[in-house]
Amino acid sequence: MQPKNQPLKRRKYDAIFKADELKMVTNGQSVSYVAQALGISEALIYKWKQRTKGKKNSFY
Repeated sequence: MQPKNQPLKRRKYDAIFKADELKMVTNGQSVSYVAQALGISEALIYKWKQRTKGKKNSFY
């Protein structure tokens, strides 16, 4: 548990992790299953999907 006066650290995910996660979703696994399996939020997956929409294998 973090002390009250220290902010939480944000986790950073690399492009390979994001690509693997999005492959899981596009291969038919549900967003909720992937999120729970990887320990991330569903909102984060939807955000990554939105960012890659119309782009080919790129996250930014």
